[in-house]
Amino acid sequence: MDGQPQLHAMVYRWTRVIGAALLGFWPNWGMAQVASASDVFARTAQAAPKQALGAAYSFGNDAPTVMVAGRRSRADGRKVPPDAPFHIGSISKSFTATLLMQLEQEGQLALSTPIGAYLNGPEYQLHPTWAALTLEQLLSHTSGLKANASMREMIQRYAERPAAGRVRVLSALWQSPVPHRAGKMRYSNLGYVLAGVVAEEVTGQSWEDQIQARFGRRLGLKSLGFGAPDTPDAPLGHVSIVGVKKPLAAELREADNPAWMGPAGTIHLNMADLARWGQTHLQACRGEVPRFLTVQNCRRLWTPVSKNYGLGWIIEQPKGLGPKRWHNGSNNRWFAVLAVYPEQDLVVATASNHATAQRVTKLEEKMARALVAGVR
Repeated sequence: MDGQPQLHAMVYRWTRVIGAALLGFWPNWGMAQVASASDVFARTAQAAPKQALGAAYSFGNDAPTVMVAGRRSRADGRKVPPDAPFHIGSISKSFTATLLMQLEQEGQLALSTPIGAYLNGPEYQLHPTWAALTLEQLLSHTSGLKANASMREMIQRYAERPAAGRVRVLSALWQSPVPHRAGKMRYSNLGYVLAGVVAEEVTGQSWEDQIQARFGRRLGLKSLGFGAPDTPDAPLGHVSIVGVKKPLAAELREADNPAWMGPAGTIHLNMADLARWGQTHLQACRGEVPRFLTVQNCRRLWTPVSKNYGLGWIIEQPKGLGPKRWHNGSNNRWFAVLAVYPEQDLVVATASNHATAQRVTKLEEKMARALVAGVR
């Protein structure tokens, strides 16, 4: 009897060894081992060590866990610090949509009201088809507007002050009919720029000032800013010239899109603050921060209007992860992803100072799967 427990232990050990070997040869037998989120990040960073890479994740109301790696630029060997800001591109649309939803919640406007009711001053000579558009259509990309202004307009209006530039660019367009019938999903940066103009007209404050006051200061997102990140230790965005990546100093005009495009995508944040932005929406949709958004209004942002797009958020349901609310963003110099998994109470954010969409997107997905599997 004294030898029986030892025999059982030996059998157990050999069973694990043989089982592990079989699983190695036959990966479909049993559940494949999931790498930890930190390992996934480390491997992604090691594959391109000259690129700055950032990630953050959080469960519930926990403080975000932040990971950074890489260099400030391909030509600068200095390491990226944990609080380094990254340009988030079109993730800025979730900020604009939330701003407009807050203004409706405060009774200053209604997303279902035609914008002609708000843009009715002498400086606004909107064609009737433009005046009939609603903010809900603008924020869901169902307005029928084209994606962007012409390259000529982009170049001519680069130096415009943001608010004035928005009106000048749009005024060259809104005197003609809306180019497409409303209702179909057509991604439009111009639609978000126009939504920003409505917010400015209703409040008398620039979009930038409202974003900074409501979200930067009120939510404590201290790293929030606009344009290419310009702090001394910030990573530099990179542009591809004949296949060669060139770093762009923040003060260069080509380091970002024109400032008047702000409502469509000029925000930068560090990774912790980007994750906190996702956390705040999770909290609002649970009813924890009604002054930010009521449960009903938070869920309206996350409800599809056309195809898989709500108001400033993309809606998906990846297998094994449950519902996913997310957005990506790029100005062709940076790339970022913010994903919220409501059933998992999880937020994951990833970013790079190179416009490597596949790399940054896959990193978010793999980290999310590792975290849901409980491997951090």
